[in-house]
Amino acid sequence: MMVFWAILALVVGVIVAVGLARMLGSSERAVSGSHNPQALSVVGSALLSSFILVTAFLIASTWSTYNTDRQHTYDEARSVTTAYWLAGKLQPADRDRVRAGLSMYTDQVIADDWPAMGRHQTSDTAAATLDALRVEVGAIKPATAADEQDRADVSAALDDLYSKRLIRAADVNYSMPSLLYLALVIAAVLLVAYPPLVGLTANLRNTVVLAGLGAMVGLGILIVIGLSHPYSEPLSIAPTAFRHALQQFTQING
Repeated sequence: MMVFWAILALVVGVIVAVGLARMLGSSERAVSGSHNPQALSVVGSALLSSFILVTAFLIASTWSTYNTDRQHTYDEARSVTTAYWLAGKLQPADRDRVRAGLSMYTDQVIADDWPAMGRHQTSDTAAATLDALRVEVGAIKPATAADEQDRADVSAALDDLYSKRLIRAADVNYSMPSLLYLALVIAAVLLVAYPPLVGLTANLRNTVVLAGLGAMVGLGILIVIGLSHPYSEPLSIAPTAFRHALQQFTQING
């Protein structure tokens, strides 16, 4: 899937660049070659610097957010594993119910939450499972003070898991300001359109070079958009942390 989106971005960039070359590279100024080299150099450098500045800022910002969101999934997975381990201190019947609920929640995060997060939503089913589990642990009636402490430990672990889930839900709905994307697109179009606009003729060699520029610009825009939506294609974060948690459940049981 990642290869498909990368190829699509390259193709779109090439089409835009070639189209601009054909439209603007056939003008009278382009054919005659009349231009001011000093002025063109200044303007061209300014356009290139603008695109690099906007792209670098967006990639740095979205990459940081992307890594933070991925780290949050591992934090939540560690919380569910901790709760699963602490549930082993409960009485056998309570332990089995709580661990079964945690396994169900983890399965639902993978099967239900992840597809929903690609649509900037979270699964109501997984949320309901976690809420019911917290209520169930709160309703346990320990026979001794030691049992009460064990129940309190599990309850605190579930509260921590709930907080981590809320953080992940907030990550899903975060997005970069639209104005930044608009600035990126405008800078990209001006950068690709500038050479034919000021005199680059639309011959085969120049068109191929401009197509390469358009492809790289398109790929840069794809990277920015992909990183800014970490749970959607083409750079979506996988539920690896929760799959690993399920493996740890098996190890704990063993």
